[in-house]
Order: sequence, then C-alpha cells, then structure tokens
Amino acid sequence: MRVKALLISSHNPIRLKVVVYGLSTEGYNIAKSLSLKGFDVSMVDESKGMAVSIRAEMAMAYSSVNALMEDEPLLGLEPEGIAIASADYIFFTPKIRKVAHDAKVEIAGKFRSMINHLGKDSSIIYCIPTGIGGNKEVMEVLEHVTNMKVNEDINYYYMPIATDALGYVIGSTSIMREDQGIYRIIECVTDGSKISMMDIQSAEILYSNRVLSHYIPLITAFELCKNISEDTRSILREEEGLRELFIDDVASSLFDLYMLANSIESATLAHIINNCIRSLEAYSKHIVDEVRLLLKKKDLRASKCKIVIAWSIDSNEMRSSRTAMLSLLSSRLRDYVGDVDMLKGTSLLEVYDERTLVILACSRADYERIKDYMDKVKSIGRDSIIVVKANPLCEVID
Repeated sequence: MRVKALLISSHNPIRLKVVVYGLSTEGYNIAKSLSLKGFDVSMVDESKGMAVSIRAEMAMAYSSVNALMEDEPLLGLEPEGIAIASADYIFFTPKIRKVAHDAKVEIAGKFRSMINHLGKDSSIIYCIPTGIGGNKEVMEVLEHVTNMKVNEDINYYYMPIATDALGYVIGSTSIMREDQGIYRIIECVTDGSKISMMDIQSAEILYSNRVLSHYIPLITAFELCKNISEDTRSILREEEGLRELFIDDVASSLFDLYMLANSIESATLAHIINNCIRSLEAYSKHIVDEVRLLLKKKDLRASKCKIVIAWSIDSNEMRSSRTAMLSLLSSRLRDYVGDVDMLKGTSLLEVYDERTLVILACSRADYERIKDYMDKVKSIGRDSIIVVKANPLCEVID
C-alpha cells in the first residue's frame, strides 16, 4: 500500500490529518499533544456522532476534556463520517462504561461504528488493551466490515494506553519504516518517551506481562494484610509501601485483567488472573468490614454516623474500573450505615452535621485534600471526624 510519510515543515506545509475517536481524557491528551505539534487534529464525540477540530489555540485554552465538553455546542462541528473518511491516522480511544464481557460488546459496537467511515490508505491506532490474541479478532472485524485488507488497503497498530507508569508499547502488522508518519506521531503522543516497537503478538505479550508484574505485588500486599492483629497493623503502618497503597491504585487494573482473563488459554495463568480479579472485587468488602469493626470498637451506632467517600474519579477516562469499584463500595457501605455521601469538590463543612463523620480517603491526592480540610473544620470546634485511609491496613486517623 501507499506509505504515508510525514510531510510537515516550513518548506512543505502539507499536514497529516489525525482523528481521535472517543471523547475520553486519554483521547483528549493525544489530541492536544498532536495539535500543539502542528498536526491537523479532530476529535469525535462518539455519543453524538460529531467531530470537533482541535486547533493549537484550543488545546491551550481547554486544559481538560470536561472544559471542552462545556463549550462543545459553541465549537465548529462536522459529522464523524466526514472527519474519519479524510483521516490519515485514527486513534481509537472511546469511553468504555461496561466491565468484563459487557465491555467487549460495548467496544465492538463503537469500533464497528468508527470503521464504517474509513478511507483507503488510512491507519488505525487501537488504544484499548485487548489481552492475548485480541487484535486478531479486531482485524478480522475490520476487514469484514470495510472489505479492505490490512497491510494492503489499510494499516493497523496496537498501542494500549496504560493507566499507570507501565511504559509505551506499539505493535504493527508490518515493518515500520522511519520515514512513516507513525514514528513522528507516536513520538509526539508519548512526549519523546522510549517506545518498544514490535509485531502485534509480541506487543500483546509484553503489555500483559507489564500489567501482571505491576499489579500482582499490590494484590499480594492487600491479601497479606487481611485479618492481622492490631499490634501487627500498628507496626506495618510505618511501611510506606503499605501505607500509601490506596484502593485507587488497584481499581483501575480490573479492566486490563478482565481483558486478559477472556483471552488466556493457559490454565495456570488463567487461575492467577482470575484470583487477582476476585481479590480486587473483594477490596471494597474488606474496607466496609474494617469500618464496621472501627465503629464497634468506638461504641458508635451506625445510625449516629455519616460516611463520606473522598475519591476524585475522572468520569471521562477510558476505563470504567474506578467507577465500578466506587459503585460497589458505596452500595456495601449503604447496606450498613445508610447515609453515604461523596466529598467530590465540596468542602467538609458542607457535608458536616452533628453525627460522627467517617471519611474514606481513597487516593493519595484525596487524603492530602482531607488533611487540609481537617485543620479548617477543627478550627471552628467541630472535631467528631474519623479519617480512614482506604489502603490494605485501613489506617485510622482521628
């Protein structure tokens, strides 16, 4: 097929057209990076079927996708079909709101919607983790729907966007030459970070290995801290690795692990992954049990307490793992206490009443925010507040 070299310089003003499919935070970060580097970038709001041009001045003006969405009706829009049909490169970064098997169905539906508009000689960069062998299925759908052949009529790349510092990996179905636009594009997206470029299958295995290598130690720490004595708990609280491991740090991995679980053929590896998933799903129950025990020790009745969850979750991130975990945690807490609120961007003073306030700090950032609020609350004489760090030790600060 025709190789698309990068044609952008002061001597050659022709620019590659890039479309980012999906109004997610990850997608907007890609769009901003490329726009500021001089690329012609559009971003598709998959819920409305419309694309908005992301110019450099817009990338500087809108710091987040939330800010962009607020003004979206005022911006110049065009049908997604027109934007995608004229694109040289399309990043697939939709917001996925389902989990487990339902997530695969949602992803497939959005992917089919996108590729209906593809033009010949375009390139797809698939940014959702697929597990092992998942890209083969994606490419089969791509060829079936478009009636075009990968490597002959269209290019396909796999670049899973990680939620943590797992590094970048990109897989390709063909040899990537240095004169291809993909090199420059990926360099801009990753801000010059080192990129491992390889074939698709190798990229799937490498990324999966990084996910498991990163999360298994976290899950191990959580399991080891269950049902330990208070004396042991006090000693271990001095260990930073346990003290600073919040539920937020592990919740995001559920999406990646579900994708892996659906693709692994090895019985041993499938057993490990499924146990990791069960452990993560039990994290919220562990926290609720600890809160129940805490109130019992302090001789506090549940009806006299109010629980506030401090967990700043980005509602526009691609994965829904954190949102799903928050929903499960909230539901389990309400079964016990009844009155459960979210702190979000409000002050503690706005959610405070005469009852004992139990605050669950679910991330490092939220914990630091609560500490600032605590000083203000205590300065006006309100001190019936208990802070619980949602980590394996469920550290209590009151």
